[in-house]
Formats: sequence, structure tokens, C-alpha cells
Amino acid sequence: MFKNYLKTMWRNLWKNKMYSFINITGLSMGITCCLLIFLYVQYQLSYDKFNVNTNEIYRLTEVLHLPTEINARAVTSPPMATALKANFPEVKDAVRISYSGRYISYNNKKIQDAKIMYADLGFFNVFTFPAIEGNLQNALSNPYSIVLTQSMAKKYFPQKFSAVGKTMQLSDSIPLTVTAVIKDVPANAHFKFDCILSRNTINAMNNNVSEAEWFDNNYYTYLLLQKNADYHQLEKKFNSFIAVQMKDDIKGTGLYYDLKLQPLTSIHLHSNLNSEIQPNSNIVYVYIFCAAALLILLIACINFINLSTAKSISRAKEIGLRKVIGASRRQLIFQFLGESFLFTVTAAALSIACIILLLPWFSSFTGEQLSLFNFINTDVLLLFAGAIIIVSVTAGIYPAFLLSSFSPVKVFKGTTKYEWRDIFLRKGLVVFQFTIAIVLISGALLVYQQLRFIQNQKLGLNKDQLIEVKLPSSQLSKKDILEQAFVKNPSVINASLTGFSYQEPVSTVATLPEGFSSNEINSIASIFADENFVKTFQIPLVAGRDFSKSFPSDADEAFIINETAVKAFNWKNNNAALGKTIDWGPGKKGKVIGVVKDFNYSSLHDNIKPAIIQILPDAYNFIALRIKPDDMQQTISSLATTWKNIVDEDDFKYSFLDDDFAALYQSEQNLQHVLALFTALSIIIACLGLFGLAAFTIAQRIKEIGIRKVVGATIISILALLSKDFLKLVFIAVCIASPVAWFIVNKWLQNFAYHIQINWFTFILVGLCAMLISLLTVSFQAIKAAIANPIKSLRTE
Repeated sequence: MFKNYLKTMWRNLWKNKMYSFINITGLSMGITCCLLIFLYVQYQLSYDKFNVNTNEIYRLTEVLHLPTEINARAVTSPPMATALKANFPEVKDAVRISYSGRYISYNNKKIQDAKIMYADLGFFNVFTFPAIEGNLQNALSNPYSIVLTQSMAKKYFPQKFSAVGKTMQLSDSIPLTVTAVIKDVPANAHFKFDCILSRNTINAMNNNVSEAEWFDNNYYTYLLLQKNADYHQLEKKFNSFIAVQMKDDIKGTGLYYDLKLQPLTSIHLHSNLNSEIQPNSNIVYVYIFCAAALLILLIACINFINLSTAKSISRAKEIGLRKVIGASRRQLIFQFLGESFLFTVTAAALSIACIILLLPWFSSFTGEQLSLFNFINTDVLLLFAGAIIIVSVTAGIYPAFLLSSFSPVKVFKGTTKYEWRDIFLRKGLVVFQFTIAIVLISGALLVYQQLRFIQNQKLGLNKDQLIEVKLPSSQLSKKDILEQAFVKNPSVINASLTGFSYQEPVSTVATLPEGFSSNEINSIASIFADENFVKTFQIPLVAGRDFSKSFPSDADEAFIINETAVKAFNWKNNNAALGKTIDWGPGKKGKVIGVVKDFNYSSLHDNIKPAIIQILPDAYNFIALRIKPDDMQQTISSLATTWKNIVDEDDFKYSFLDDDFAALYQSEQNLQHVLALFTALSIIIACLGLFGLAAFTIAQRIKEIGIRKVVGATIISILALLSKDFLKLVFIAVCIASPVAWFIVNKWLQNFAYHIQINWFTFILVGLCAMLISLLTVSFQAIKAAIANPIKSLRTE
């Protein structure tokens, strides 16, 4: 019996090639999308789970409550880790990490781009990084100890030599002893490093300076808790404890800390704090990708349902005959579900081949290291098998019950017809298909408009023809020489030494403006730059003067602020702000000499906030160069030559400021690309289904078309007759999809302080495009029927 069913399935598949092609192609596209997104989502959810103690590791973060703002950040002060470990038995271990701007060398060989991290002794007790050489238990116990990753060790030492015990240099002057080599940091870790220095090294270099400063918030603190510890309750205990420890420091300031514990596995997708180690992803985009992939698979399943039900009349005699010779309804249902399963398995096999071909491109597209080997485990294979069964049942259950319900008597009398509910369902499914497609089209178009809006938004500074050269830590001493050499280039209009770049977040510093009491300290963005910053970035000065070397006191006692700062400090107007004093940071006090027009110094996700510009040479790590637009490649080549003449050991690395600004929206750009891809696929699959449905529907009306032609109907009138029913369905889909798309995109736009206003013309345009695509899809079959010889049509049985 099963062999007979299989033969019947195969014959039906081969006999109806177009029907089979549409179903298999649609299902394979849907399954391919789902599998690719499954790999992506699985990778996103796997962040930091390589650690043995994953579920017990938490990051300590703080919410700083100031009189005028709340500042949530990922960094904490150095005393917190040791204090919490010593006073709370729930804390099994605590470790602090920070990054260094220095460089490492060995035998005069430098690697400038190495990520150097300082960490406490307990780092390897908390995190899991397998050792290749050395003993990790004591690897970070002594000052001037360094642990290398495998890739870093290979850059310095041939594989046949052991790195352990070798002496390297920090900044060419401080000896470091290699104590261990570990495997490279997995790509799915929320922080990266190339080497780890013992944190005791910091104390040794600074003559054991005290770490009791509670306001020095520059460290990332991780706690390893006892199993089954309630971290929510522990947060409350921490805050009560810290309030007592810091009562003298915060007395009269009007500020207080609210400590939070973040589970390690939630950082990558759920954390967007100030001072994150590196940009994180967003769980919302994971949800969007999953929803889009599942909706595309659903469109493919709808195709199968529609085409199966539309084709059912042509199989009525087969079903009637089977029933007459004794086939039960249960057996027929089993047969049709089996056909659905055969289609799905064939589509799944084709999908695996597509994934193997597309995965390298998709990995590059998403920027993640995805691998098909993630499928080679029991859980995933079971999930894959279960997905095939679910898709088979979803696509085949309704056609199976419909086909098996035909009455043999009506079949042989030729009176088998669709019931109104079957026709209504099929039309409803077409509407649903195109509703999904139109929502995706509208979403992709509006996301594109928002990204274009961001790129063209006036920032208050001129980001065009402005490049920034990142200064390696080893070359900071040459920054003035480099700037002066660059300025001599005739293609360079202006140059500025600065710490400002869209590549890095702007620092915030506790500030007390004139007119505020000591308990009204504010955390204000501080931009460090030399006297040429305002001219080089072309930021309009609206009051006062710019920094000038003619005023030596500008280096220590002068500030330039933005217009928002004037308002935030409750000063009457821009001119009234001139001469006002500001207490900034630890013991620095100066006067406002100028006010600049507001400019966006960070992402357009946020409104412009108060900012202070000041001269601070120790904080400069970029040289900004405004260059002439003529022959830009020649200018870059000339600048590179100048660089090599002064810095002969390092490559010339630069970036355009507008590219750095665009990089702030990498997640949104990925969203746009994925939506565009899914939109194209949804349209293709929906049109495949519409094409097949139109073919079967028109085939049922072939005699009607012949009679109409005989009595004088034109090709245009027949085309209109056959197309209007389908266009009505697409129009209904447009009416449903437009408000849905508006609601979803409007919610997404709330993430931006600056965003487009959604224009209803966009939905009209999308609707017209959808109807045009549908018309073109249906027209092929309609024109074919309209130009057919009516004599042949009337003879067709």
C-alpha cells in the first residue's frame, strides 16, 4: 500500500510539473530563509555561553542619579569588586577588567592594534579560556605578568618555541613576563582581547596608588555568584551597603548610585548602556528577523494550500474511483498528507544545498561567523525533522481534508463544486499572502528612507571631506609633529588634534556650572580638542570667541559650550553665558569664552545634550584633517607618505568622518538589507502562487472565454475580466497592510530622536506597485487564454 501511495505521489508530482515546481520552489525558499535565520538567531543567543559558569556570572553596572539626569552605564569604580566580595558570601569571586591604550613589543617588533586588557587574579576563575601553555591559576598573580592569546603568540613567537617565560615590553620600556597562552577569544564573546596584563601591574606602575576612589568609574566589574543566588535580592543588599560606604562622598551632592546586576548572557542582546565595551546587538532585530522568516515560510505554505485546493477538481475522478473500490477517508487523508510530506522533504533537501552555497555570503552579510556545523547535533537535527513535519502538516492538512471529502456520486455525475467557504478561504489566503508582502515592502522602503534621512541630516558640523587619522599609542608623542607636517600639504585646509570621533563615545565628566549649588552636580559630555577644532569641523560660533594660542590661559581656564548647555545651565542667553565659570572634574575651574551652535556629537538615536569643548592635550588620539575635494586619492597618498617619513613602523590608517557616522547605524543597515532580501523573496513566492492559481482558475473558465470571444469580446475586455478578481484581493491586502506597516515602523522610529514623518503617499506607491506586480503575474496566463483559438477552447474537455 505504501509503495502504491509513493508511486501515485511521484506520478502526480511529475505529471503536474508547473504545480510541482511552484510548490517546491516556494517551500524551499521559505525553508532556506528559516534555516539561515535559525543559524543567525542561534549564534546571537549563544553569546558568552562558552563559559562553564555562564549562569552564575553577572556584570555589575550602575545607574547614577543626578539632580537633572539619570546616567546608566556599564562601568563601576575599583573599590566595588573587592568590597562586595569581602562582605557578601553570595559573591564567590569578583574580577575587574579595563583596557589599555599602550602597545606591546618583542625584540623591537610592535603590534599597534592589539587589544590589551588588565584583569584581576580571579579572571580565569570566573571566565573559561582554555590554556595552551602555562598555569592559569597563578598567571595573573604577579605584577608585570602577561597572558597571550594563541593568535597573538604566533605573531611574536614561532610555533616550535614556547612563549611562556619570554620577556616582552609594554611601551618599549616596561618588561613583561609571559606566564601563559590561551586559546583565542571566541567570536561570540561580548568582549575581545589579544592579551591580558595582571592588574597588579597598574599599582606597580603607579607606586601602589590607592584604589579607594569611589568616583573613578572606569572599570568593568564581573561577579561570580553562588549557585541559586537570587541576584535581584542581592542588588538590594548591594545598594544598602554602598549607600553606607559612600555616604560621606555623596553627602550634599544630590546624587546617588543604584547598582544593577546583569546576567552575562543578556549583555549582548539586552544591554545598551553608556560606556559599553563594544556595541551590542538588539533583541528586537532578532525578533524581526524571526518573524520575517516565519512569515515567508507561511506564504509558501499558503501557496501549497491554494494550489492544492484549486487543483482538486482535476483529481475528483481519481478520488471518487478510490472511494468506490474501498478506500476510506482516513487512507485518502494519509495519501494527501504524504504528498505534502514528499514536497516538503524535496524542498528541504534543496534548501540544504542552497544554504551550503549561500552561507558564506550570509555570514559576510550579517558580520557573524555562522557555520553549518552548528546543525550537526542531536537537538538541532530533531528540530529540523520536527520543522519538516510541521510544515508538511501546515501545508497539507486542509487540502487533504477537502479532497477526501468529495462524494463519489457527485464526482461521476460531474456536479462536484467548491463550497463557498473553500472559495472564501482561498481568497482570504491570497489576501493574507499579499498583506505580508506589502508590510515587508513598506517596512523596507521606510527603513531606507530613515537611513537616507540620517545620512542627509544636518549635524551642525560639516562631515564631508573630513578624515580622521587614529594615532597609535606608541606615536602619541609625535602628534604635534604629525599635525604640523600634514598642514604643510597644499590639499589640507585645516587640521586639529582631538579626542572626538564617531568611532568612540564622548566622555562625560561631573560638572558644576555657575549658579548651581554643590548638590547639583551634572554629568556633561566633554570634547577634548586643540585651538583648531571649531574651524576644522566647521561648527558655527554663535557667541564669544574661539580658542586661540594668543591667549595662553585657554589651555587651562577656558571652555566653549553648545547652545543646549546654555539652556541647561539656566543662563539667560548665549551672550550672557560668556564669562560664566564652570567647575569641571577634579579641581579644574575655568570660564566660558564661546558658544557654538548645537551639533550632533553622537548618534541621532539621542537628542543633543549639553557639551563642553576644552583643550586637554593628554586626551588627543586623533588628527582631524579637512581636505580639498580635488584628486582625493592623490591627497591620501601624499598624506601616507608624510606619515611614513615620520612614523616608519606603522601603516597609515584613516577613516572618513561621514563613514564613521554611517557605521553608528550598522544594525539598522543590516535590518534594511535583511528586509530588502525578505521582501524580494516574499514577492517572488507570492507571485509564484498567484501565477499558479491564475493558471488553474483560468483553466476552469476556458469554455466561458471561448464563448465570449465568439460573441465579440476583445482581448482587452477578457484580460480585464480575468484580472479584476485578483486585483480586488490585492487591493484589500493593501488596505489591511498599510495601517499595520505604519504602526510597526512608527514604533521603530521612536528609537530615533530625529526621524522621518511617515507619508501616506508611501503606502499608495507601495499599493500601486503591488497591484502592478500582480497584474503582470496574472496577465501572462490571462493573455494566453484571451488569444487562444475559441474553437479549440470550446472543444476542450
